[in-house]
Amino acid sequence: MNNKASLFFQTITPEILSPADYTNWEGIKAKVKAIRREIALLQSLDKDNPLEDLTDLLHNNPKILKVLQLLIAHTPEKIFFDKKDKYIDFKADLVNVAKDTERAKAIAEIFVEMGLVEFLKEVRNVEDVVRGVLLGLEPNARKNRRGAKIEAVINELISSTIEKINIEKGIHLSFEPQMYVDLANERKKIDYVILQNGKQIIAIEVNFYSTSGSKPSEVLGRAYPEVQENLKKKGIGFIVITDGIGWESMKPVISTAYEKLDYLMNITQANSGELEKVILELI
Repeated sequence: MNNKASLFFQTITPEILSPADYTNWEGIKAKVKAIRREIALLQSLDKDNPLEDLTDLLHNNPKILKVLQLLIAHTPEKIFFDKKDKYIDFKADLVNVAKDTERAKAIAEIFVEMGLVEFLKEVRNVEDVVRGVLLGLEPNARKNRRGAKIEAVINELISSTIEKINIEKGIHLSFEPQMYVDLANERKKIDYVILQNGKQIIAIEVNFYSTSGSKPSEVLGRAYPEVQENLKKKGIGFIVITDGIGWESMKPVISTAYEKLDYLMNITQANSGELEKVILELI
């Protein structure tokens, strides 16, 4: 491993989320509170006459559909089954079941056939099950929080770096997130573009990998070097900021990337003056 790669791994940020960010307990609590009445109604379902009772509950209390959706841990708005007429549109059917008892019955039949009623017979507290499902859905929510946190960190990093350069050098740099750059054969959206007096001069791509895989290898090994080459033809510099524990098991990829990319750094390095140094070099 070359010296640059060694420094990269010495300063890597394993996870961008703090312990307080990791699980959104207040969010789970709020979601349960919003449907507590419907949870209680479902708790009272007549297990000896489930189809008729669930049909009636859905027709008179459509938000019960939200509880049912959670109980099967299905996050998309629609769910389809083996027959064309068997489906649920969780958004549209909130209205449909209130208007149409036949639609309410059709949905009730699906959940009875699914075995949910048999499961509920063994459940003492439906609210606890809902809480458990919401906790089980946290990995996907955590991924979204991770993305938002990285965006906030990088926004602040680029903003403060540019402000410092502008003050010290008396120039006018600005930046735009998610900005398109016209390349030779395509129009590519770049994570951040730095402009000088309105002209695009530097492109910055950012990513964070909490797990390893083929995608990080492809991005750094092939995709970014191609982007860099095309940007050079337009007179635009290219910086890559990447981080995350996922790189720990892909160290050769980082070593190779340092041979192919002009400017590669992690968040700690960027914050420690590397980003400022590279921007000044490129302008």
